[in-house]
Amino acid sequence: METNAALLDLDLELPARELPDQVPVFVVPVGPATEGSAPPSGSGSALTADRCPGLNGHTRATLDAASRGWLLARLPDRVRAAMTAAGHWQLYGTHGLLVVACGDGARQMGFSVESVRHVRQESSPLSTPYGILTAQEARGAAARPAAERERLITRYWVRKDAALQAVGRGLSLAPERIEAGFPGDSGTVTVPGPCGTGIPVRVRTVSLSPAYEFAVATPEPPCVTPSFAYSLR
Repeated sequence: METNAALLDLDLELPARELPDQVPVFVVPVGPATEGSAPPSGSGSALTADRCPGLNGHTRATLDAASRGWLLARLPDRVRAAMTAAGHWQLYGTHGLLVVACGDGARQMGFSVESVRHVRQESSPLSTPYGILTAQEARGAAARPAAERERLITRYWVRKDAALQAVGRGLSLAPERIEAGFPGDSGTVTVPGPCGTGIPVRVRTVSLSPAYEFAVATPEPPCVTPSFAYSLR
């Protein structure tokens, strides 16, 4: 079966701890359809890079049966099998990349993925606005060259977005209220809660490729952990 999607190899060291639930997470790069190849199942259009953003935020429940069938037919066999067996799954997409988290444990996690715009000139306007940053994050970003600044702001954004999702707040809370400028790939982000309380969330930035920023978040103490999928080679 021809497909224009493949699994991405991730070299990740997951925390060595006993947790009651693991969430299979598949990272699926999606390119343009191969010219002259027949779409899976012999009909319909291919899953293309431009279609990935439209799938962002969808779950098994929010896609009708026809849309679910269309998507499953265009994903690698390993991803399709996990999604078919799972009672719940969630999609996170940006141009050219689709992340699939399977199982009920995905409801207790937050994910966010964004493509990073390639900046050629120092004067190029940012595609990710400064308004999502805290004052400290904004100062740090302003000191970077344009290309690094674009990536850094995108990284801060996916961290905040993932943390908000992990505690069920979505975009109901202004992202500039969350400090996510921790150094390194992982750290704790405090999401403002009711009555002035703070909810600690463990956030990890995952290196996919120079083209993307991807973050995974779990409330602390964690009750689930991502189990990233590797391609079969």
